[in-house]
Amino acid sequence: MAGGYPRFKLYESDGTTLVYEFENVLNWGDSPFQDPESFAEHNSLRGQGSIISEGSSEPWNLPLQFYLPGDNYEDLVGQMSSLRSSIVFNTKYVLRIDINEVGGTEDLKVKRLSSILFPVTTDLKVVKHQIGNITFRVSAWA
Repeated sequence: MAGGYPRFKLYESDGTTLVYEFENVLNWGDSPFQDPESFAEHNSLRGQGSIISEGSSEPWNLPLQFYLPGDNYEDLVGQMSSLRSSIVFNTKYVLRIDINEVGGTEDLKVKRLSSILFPVTTDLKVVKHQIGNITFRVSAWA
């Protein structure tokens, strides 16, 4: 993809079977290419201190805001329905993020643990696009 725009592809847990490609990602929150923390902290049940597990990482949320283009309203409804049934709740996936010009490729082990949201617009013009929001929980499975 030219211009350094990242590509977001969701694969089954095997990392080879493509489930969905987010072609028009508008926002992806904090960059997953930052240096990850290499420890997890576990707080004491009694509230006194904590234990640091080196070499592990805390799970975190990766929100994606994306754009669905469509020919008409029915086309968009079909895409939204297909997306909801393709990316199954609480299922193991690998999200591959590819930024060739900036930092290479990152594979994240993710699950969808919340609804896919499609904000309603109050614009009365002909609907030919829809914004969507999905949040993946990263490091949600080993």
